[in-house]
Amino acid sequence: MATNVASLPITVGVGAFLVRQDKLLVVRKTYGPAKGQWTIPSGYVEPRESIIQTIERELKEETNIVGRAGPLLAVRNRVTDAANDTFLIFRMAYVSGTPEPDRNEVSEAAFVPLSDLATSKESAAFTQAIVAKLGRVKGLELDAYRPPADSGELLAYLLYL
Repeated sequence: MATNVASLPITVGVGAFLVRQDKLLVVRKTYGPAKGQWTIPSGYVEPRESIIQTIERELKEETNIVGRAGPLLAVRNRVTDAANDTFLIFRMAYVSGTPEPDRNEVSEAAFVPLSDLATSKESAAFTQAIVAKLGRVKGLELDAYRPPADSGELLAYLLYL
């Protein structure tokens, strides 16, 4: 019998696409399918945390870089027998800091030329795929809309258009 997707755990992750001087901020994770390869900083949304809070927190935790979330560039949805996982990629604006790995989840953090990442065997396949496309994507912008005050006790409300 086929797995009922509605019964799977649902996860939401976020990734940071931060470019400075034609170099992308990338990390080498210490775990997972991209272990040891260049990939973008990323992590999962925690309870009572918005996607914006998550990506800005994860960026700082993994790389010591302070950044601000910009446009939503891409959405990846992966459904397996174990989970229904959605991953949102945001363009990030650099604010401050120098790349330093947390030495727990990330063994290395660096700004690497986009042209190198597009073809390097040290880049995860997903990294190669997004580098080739996201550099020229404008993305969806955060809209100023907020629901009426009687919409309940919202902790966050974000609309991208």
